[in-house]
Amino acid sequence: MLTARPCHHKIEPEHLGPLGDRSLAESAKARNPDDLFDGASTFLSARHQRRRREQWNAAMPLAERVLRPEEHVLYVAHAMQMPPVLHALALGVMALPYHQVMLVFTDSRLIEVLMSARGKTAEHRLRSFPWACVRDLKLSLGKLALVPAGGKKQSWKVPLGGDRKLLKLLLPRLKPLLLLEGAQTAQRVPLWHCPQCGATVPANPQSCDSCRTSFRSTRLAALLSLAFPGAGLFYAGHPFLGTLDFLGEVLLYALFVLMMLENNPERLAAALGFGVIFFFLTKLESVHLSHILTARSTPETETRRTGYRRFAVAGGLASLLLIAGAFPLAAAARPVVDRDLDVSGENGAWRCSRNVEEWDFFSGNSSARSQWRHPSGLRVTLFAYPQGVLDSVDEFRTQFRASLLQQGVKLVKDDENVPLPFRGFRIVGLGRGEGGEQLSFIHYFVVDKENRDLHQALAIVTQESGDMAEELVSDLLSHAHWIAAVPPERPAHARRTAGGGPKIESDSP
Repeated sequence: MLTARPCHHKIEPEHLGPLGDRSLAESAKARNPDDLFDGASTFLSARHQRRRREQWNAAMPLAERVLRPEEHVLYVAHAMQMPPVLHALALGVMALPYHQVMLVFTDSRLIEVLMSARGKTAEHRLRSFPWACVRDLKLSLGKLALVPAGGKKQSWKVPLGGDRKLLKLLLPRLKPLLLLEGAQTAQRVPLWHCPQCGATVPANPQSCDSCRTSFRSTRLAALLSLAFPGAGLFYAGHPFLGTLDFLGEVLLYALFVLMMLENNPERLAAALGFGVIFFFLTKLESVHLSHILTARSTPETETRRTGYRRFAVAGGLASLLLIAGAFPLAAAARPVVDRDLDVSGENGAWRCSRNVEEWDFFSGNSSARSQWRHPSGLRVTLFAYPQGVLDSVDEFRTQFRASLLQQGVKLVKDDENVPLPFRGFRIVGLGRGEGGEQLSFIHYFVVDKENRDLHQALAIVTQESGDMAEELVSDLLSHAHWIAAVPPERPAHARRTAGGGPKIESDSP
């Protein structure tokens, strides 16, 4: 930051002539030695004058780079540059604070000094608008508009009423100075100036040809934004915005990883689409914002630039590893069935089949694991539902219960009465089959807490056989034990759709 030095230009609003019938000194209600100028109390309160003096002292070292000794400062006003639409979209509600300026009106031009977001210190962007290059200057609805002979129209919001009051009196004195030499000889404005020597430089300069000062690179800022979250904004000199950008991208990355971990293969494509879209949008926003805040003629040393180049390489590699690592992490954490239930050797009454071609129903259900037949004719199908990190048994139970009710099943039992040593819940409901017959749906759910799996024993029988079937399912589970996962045999032509409706009439005990 530039070192402040004493002000050599005093503020003289009436240098071009009186602003009213009487001079400001005569019309002022009170005079104070600390006033910015004679009659300042007519426009600014003591508090506003103190604030303005602090701002003027902060901006003066930059303004002095271009102010000529014979040039007279007419007034200094605090304003906010009306940013282009894309700049406003990038910064949102912070657009105006990050475009605060001090407008220095002189007898030959308007000098604009960019201020910090808090308005207390000066940044490094220094621009000027010679009156000889300005076609029109007007103040309306709190906005000062400058129309150049060549270049884009410029607008500033002037928030303080005292500033607007004085500028309305001052602008008529400035109008005769506009385009004195004609539009054909007028330069395109604004003119950008080096903050170190005051020489004219191109807009968003890379370096100053006069003093050889190098400025922060918008290209490097873009590369840093792509390489690592928030890095471009830290390079631009805005750590607060850089931290917000970093936290925002980390939050989106965490959301992407959580979506990848969901126990639903159908949502994998949605998670990938979400990741691609939001990665593109966040990086586009970061690059755009860092470009806006870097293109402000901030001097930079070669040592600092080299350090950030190295950080861009390291940050880019780290980001690639994090993004690439999300896929094996999701694959490793994706839930799988670790164990199955089995009663072999415990109860000779039950016969197991793990070949889907032998099943009468549920052969196309990808969650079905085995089918068990009792001598009475009852068939019980076992299912397994691996649970992800985001899944919970209570949520599964709630959704399952709601699904049964939606299908018109009347719940008659909904409790935790599951044969020991297992833990889980039981749901028994009454509903109708395809032929209109009354059926009993018996569901026992066993929780494998060690492996975060949920196993289901399902039997569907006629209502009259419901009580006996429920006792048999309970008997099956009371003799069951855990074994290593044994996937059912599925031939290549077997259907893998999620749902294979049972043939109810053949499923009675």
